[in-house]
Amino acid sequence: MKFEELKNRREALLSIMPEKSIAILSSAYRNFRTKDVENPYRQNSDFLYMTGINEPNLLNMIYREGGKNHSILFRNNTTDHEKVWEGIRLDNNEILERYGFTEIHNYDEYQEKISSFLEKKENIYIDDGVNKELDIFLSSQLPDIGNSKQVNSMLPKNKIALSTIIHKMRLVKSDYEIELMKNAAQVSILAHEQAMKKSKPGIYEYELDAEIKYIFNKHNMHFAYMSIVGGGDNACTLHYIKNNHLLKNNELVLIDAAAENKGYASDITRTFPVNGKFTQEQALIYDIVLSAQEKAIEFLRPGVTWDKVHEISVKEISQGLINLSILPDDIEMVINDGLYKEFFMHKTGHWIGLDVHDVGDYEGILFEPGMVITVEPGIYISSSNKNVEKKWRGIGVRIEDDVLITSNGCEVITKKLAKKRDEVEAICSRKNE
Repeated sequence: MKFEELKNRREALLSIMPEKSIAILSSAYRNFRTKDVENPYRQNSDFLYMTGINEPNLLNMIYREGGKNHSILFRNNTTDHEKVWEGIRLDNNEILERYGFTEIHNYDEYQEKISSFLEKKENIYIDDGVNKELDIFLSSQLPDIGNSKQVNSMLPKNKIALSTIIHKMRLVKSDYEIELMKNAAQVSILAHEQAMKKSKPGIYEYELDAEIKYIFNKHNMHFAYMSIVGGGDNACTLHYIKNNHLLKNNELVLIDAAAENKGYASDITRTFPVNGKFTQEQALIYDIVLSAQEKAIEFLRPGVTWDKVHEISVKEISQGLINLSILPDDIEMVINDGLYKEFFMHKTGHWIGLDVHDVGDYEGILFEPGMVITVEPGIYISSSNKNVEKKWRGIGVRIEDDVLITSNGCEVITKKLAKKRDEVEAICSRKNE
């Protein structure tokens, strides 16, 4: 993480907090799978955003005092035991230099030192539930917080959710963040192309999943979320992650998979024929979804709302299903009564950033340059759906791209990945690459 980037974020935070305020951020806990086996560590996203450090057992206090900005880190140096078992980490002096903290104290000392940092502060910005140990300690130190009759007038009187500030900050990405997300997107594109080339009847969903993860690992990236590889009817389960079924001839396979780069996610979905050729029915459904996505993307620009984007997708999908006689021939009724939701039951997209479903409000938000979203309409017709002709059953299609809002429109940062049917079939035909 760039020093200037972190400095700017802390300054932005302090500019929003009123005078005599302090913000306290906690790192994520280590997560153990079994007694001595850890799951891969993933930092709390807000902590990573403000500090850049991907380590457990950290506290960061940010405040302004005496005309100066202060960023205090509580962190323990690597012990000899940890060096043997986990390797050498940056020492405290290196942390100070690289990440721009003003002071570092031992993590084990935060309880005895924290009172001095809280003195003469009126507001404490913190998120409950991130660090349970800290929550319990602060509740003992500030038992009357929020009470106008608080006994100790030297301690904070108000506790405010820190996320109310940071999550708004995270909505608009810097050039540095966008670069990381674009890099993640390019690796994700390679992974999807690899899956298209390797797909064939008679292999299992997890084999394509393995091809995807191979590309991620090859480029030193992790998966941003558990990959969805759903063949046939499994494509109609929105968050299908079993990935253990046989892929059959004349089925579609829906793959929702993407890489994470230094904490920043991409998010891509493509749907393609297992054997490389769309059937007539698959093609008709696919083209409706593609049209819905393209029209929604065309509309994206500063000042647009999420509701409008979703409205465009809903209208296009509804009309498409009407044209196929899957829905009744009354577009207003289909939309107003929500009949389309039988086949398109989720929103058209979401924020993306440090979390794949990134933080931030949706209601009343106008798009601004630097915001990054996904656009992912879909149609899902389960094999158990008796309301449609048999020929439509078992078809699930979703197409998803990552889109950056720019000053004069938008940029699809995943546009290099094919999605027109002929282009998809062309990649699927390149089996020997």
